[in-house]
Amino acid sequence: MLPDDVFRDRLEQTLVDIENTVSKMDDCAAVDVAVSARYWRVIVVPKEILACPFELMITSDQKFSLKLADEVHEGLPVEHFELFPRLIRAIEAGRVEKITKLSADTDELLAVEMCVRLEPGPDWRRERRLIPLVAPEVWRTHRYLCYRR
Repeated sequence: MLPDDVFRDRLEQTLVDIENTVSKMDDCAAVDVAVSARYWRVIVVPKEILACPFELMITSDQKFSLKLADEVHEGLPVEHFELFPRLIRAIEAGRVEKITKLSADTDELLAVEMCVRLEPGPDWRRERRLIPLVAPEVWRTHRYLCYRR
C-alpha cells in the first residue's frame, strides 16, 4: 500500500484523466459520477445495447471494484493507477469478452471470466469460479460491441 498522501495525489491525477475520458461519452452513453470522502464512482451505460455497461469505484482504502455488464469484481487492490483510464478506453472500444465456462459432460456452469483487452500490454482478466476445475470444459465467448458505431 502507498502512503495515504501519495495515494491521494496519484488518484487525483488519475481521476482527472478518467473524467476527461468519460465526459466525451455523452453522445454514446449515460454517465454518472459520484464522489464522497470515502470513494469515487462512475457508472456508464452505453446507448448501444450490445456494448458493455460498467461501474468503477475506487475507495479511499486503496481498493477498487469493477462491474462489467452483470459481473462484479470487488475489493481489488489499487496497484497501477494507469490501469483505470486504459480499462475505460478499452471498454468503450468494445474490447470486452465474457467467457462462460461449462462442463463438457453436463453443460453445468463452472465459471465466468471477464477479459478486457488493454492493447498494448497484458489483458485484464478476472474469473468467478462456481465449481472447482473440472475437466474437460467448454468455453463460450460473448464479445461486446464498441460504444460508437
